[in-house]
Amino acid sequence: MATAAEHHNQTALVGTWTSIPDAPLVQNPGHPSEGLYRLKVNSDGTLTPLDFIKMKSPSWIVKSHDGRFAYTTNEENAGAVTALAIDHGGKVRVINAVDSHGQQPTHATISPDGKFLFVANYSVAKGGASVAVFPIHHDGSLGEQVQNFPFASGSGAVKDRQDSGHAHSTTFTHDGKYLYAADLGGDKLHAYAYHAGNAQPLQADTSRDVAFPAGSGPRHMVFSPDGKHAYVITEMAGEVVVFAVKDDRLQQQSSVKLNTENSSAEYRSGGGIILSPNGKFVIAANRGSDNSLVVFRIEQDGSLGSPLRYKADGIEPRAFAFDASGKYLYVANVFTNNITLFHFDEQSGVLKAAGEVAKIATPTDIKFFN
Repeated sequence: MATAAEHHNQTALVGTWTSIPDAPLVQNPGHPSEGLYRLKVNSDGTLTPLDFIKMKSPSWIVKSHDGRFAYTTNEENAGAVTALAIDHGGKVRVINAVDSHGQQPTHATISPDGKFLFVANYSVAKGGASVAVFPIHHDGSLGEQVQNFPFASGSGAVKDRQDSGHAHSTTFTHDGKYLYAADLGGDKLHAYAYHAGNAQPLQADTSRDVAFPAGSGPRHMVFSPDGKHAYVITEMAGEVVVFAVKDDRLQQQSSVKLNTENSSAEYRSGGGIILSPNGKFVIAANRGSDNSLVVFRIEQDGSLGSPLRYKADGIEPRAFAFDASGKYLYVANVFTNNITLFHFDEQSGVLKAAGEVAKIATPTDIKFFN
């Protein structure tokens, strides 16, 4: 848990789309986003704008393990990834940028040893979806791509969403031996063995792949703190699927709906999924016409308890994160151009809405730095 001094020295980085989406629920911000925004975190959890770095659609932010660097996926047709240096005062500078070798990269993760960055190229159009692998140099800069795994085939179950593969996230197992990539278009998790000493570190292991029911759309996943369970949120099915993990293989145990009151398609739009800082709760988002946060307690057997549901205080809660204190949960609501704040009770999992704390055009992610 962070000290009071660390909490006061926090800065937040907010990623965005730098074009305004053409979607029915979008509230026009007046001016498109300029890029990556930096804000000060105040002692009461409110945010004060500081500055921004102009760049195209830095939609996802991943921190290096020591917090000295960060990487953003630039979610454009010509996808890119940008490396950033974060100094002790929280100031940010661009180190370099590389081609993501795909379209609309939406997510990235860093290997446990910090040697490689793994990027999910989502790609709305056919042919641009893949998982791309980049070496991370000692100065935080990114090298040129060393591997690329195309996601070509979709399940075809949901028209216009699954005509081809769509890589949506990359997640390491607890022991760091395997990487799982969620393919929303193909209704599958693809498994890769990770070999840190190899110049090309990933090796596909189809024996560990996981197939979902047609039309599910697996999006993001998290592992329990002990690594014995995994939780995958499905975008189109609107569920969290619970897996037991044995020898880095996933065995489905159960699934829970994000909205038990309305089963229509517009109320099924799973978004982000994270663990609470104490590892006792799973927090997931349901978007569409629902726009809710759903909190589940992790039971002793790894199953999920009865959900606590809260309105996100915005439309399209795409991503959310806790600050270093673990007391504050911040939600990036893309279509209402705002960041909302919730106070979190780490014992009960209860969220208490504290309102809007920032107005930023089309915010897609938020991460915190000390």
